[in-house]
Amino acid sequence: MVNTLPDPWNFSNVERQLVSGDNAQRLEYGTLKEMNQGGPLHGFCFWITPTGRRVQLPGTYGGPPIWDAVGRRVALPMWQQALFSSPNQRLAVLDTQLQQLVVFRRGFSVLHLQAFEGLIVTAVDNPAHRPAPVSINIGTEDIKQVLEL
Repeated sequence: MVNTLPDPWNFSNVERQLVSGDNAQRLEYGTLKEMNQGGPLHGFCFWITPTGRRVQLPGTYGGPPIWDAVGRRVALPMWQQALFSSPNQRLAVLDTQLQQLVVFRRGFSVLHLQAFEGLIVTAVDNPAHRPAPVSINIGTEDIKQVLEL
């Protein structure tokens, strides 16, 4: 059986996961490029607000996002370049009501987000090589920074 679900290596701007549950807002990626040959995709990301305003999120992102059930928050993997090592990902959560992007401290290899229920984001880290389940409570997880949009 062929897996046709979007993953960090295979996603685009036509994915249903980019649209909030209430269809009022969405995320949109700029040109997506491989991190390296055969690597996961990354690119600039834009939040399209309910009024149609296009807000560029700081940094680059990769992997399909996941919205909470009410469409208030969306979790997405953010790429960050480390000073002396390979880039890694951090979980970022866009709160559309507060217009804030919260970036969490814990780093990951490649995040494949699975669900966003309440304050819990579930994912798989490094799904292609050594998959490890991840559960992140955004209410208690260490925050690296909060960015006002």
